[in-house]
Amino acid sequence: MMIISTYASGQSADSLVSVQLPSQGAGISVKATLDTGSIVIGDQKTLHIFITRDPSLTSWPKVTLPSLQQMTQGAIEALDFVADTTKDKDGSVKSIEQKVIVTSFDTGKQYIGGISVIVDNDGNSVILAPSDSLFLEASYAADADTTKCEVKAEAGVEKEPYTFWEIARWFVAALLLAAIIFVIIWIIRRRKENKPIVILPKAKPVPADKKALSELENLRRKELWQKGRIKKYYTDMTDIIRRFLRNMYGIKAAEMTTRQTLRAFHNIEDWSEESEALLRQLLQKADMVKFAKSQPESHEHDLAMQNSIDFVRKVAETHRLNNDETGEK
Repeated sequence: MMIISTYASGQSADSLVSVQLPSQGAGISVKATLDTGSIVIGDQKTLHIFITRDPSLTSWPKVTLPSLQQMTQGAIEALDFVADTTKDKDGSVKSIEQKVIVTSFDTGKQYIGGISVIVDNDGNSVILAPSDSLFLEASYAADADTTKCEVKAEAGVEKEPYTFWEIARWFVAALLLAAIIFVIIWIIRRRKENKPIVILPKAKPVPADKKALSELENLRRKELWQKGRIKKYYTDMTDIIRRFLRNMYGIKAAEMTTRQTLRAFHNIEDWSEESEALLRQLLQKADMVKFAKSQPESHEHDLAMQNSIDFVRKVAETHRLNNDETGEK
């Protein structure tokens, strides 16, 4: 004989669903309960399914608990579940409990129906399916009953003590403000006095001899005479030497003829017969090319360049020697 009892709509959630297996003389009891029947929409509650056996039942049949997919019905959504067992002292299973986390995202009363627990013994299957028995009534938070809420008096505002940083940051801010005001006043004064706001350090001047030697090297790399620009080659070369004399001794050689340049160079303290001979040879060769349209041989072009370099080095060396001797005296 098989007996199935189900929940009736409106009955307590603790009503039992039970079955007596025909092959045993005992029964299996199934009970389902909810933590509460009312929730705020989206809240989670636990559905408990308890399965116990009569002590007279010598062994447990195969019991299949409902899956999450089976528990998800309509507006009711099953999120997770866990099954626990309780054992007797002899180690035999006394009861099974399945805890199912459920929720609803629709408002109103949502029934949990069709809970299926399959009990199989000797090939016989029994489906326990209570319906219209358990329900969740979901509502928005604004719909909650506030008549039972306890309203407490407004608590006083307790002031927290000031921390070190709260005090220090005002001090730092005051310093920054003072610094900004000082900078603004300083800039205004500098502008009124027509003085530069930012004074950049002056670059260290390049010695006249190093500058001349660098310019001669650049001229060599241009390969002007190799390209047929002989006049340009000698003009640039003598311009470099004339600038060297101006930077070194203040001789305005760019405005002088060759004779005047030689005479001015003869009167400087760093004069030497060797250096004057180099200068004369260079300037006269350049005049022949520029004014007499002379065409020197290829080796003479390189010789003119070497004479220019030797002249600058010789004059610079003599200048250092004379200054060293003056210092020793």
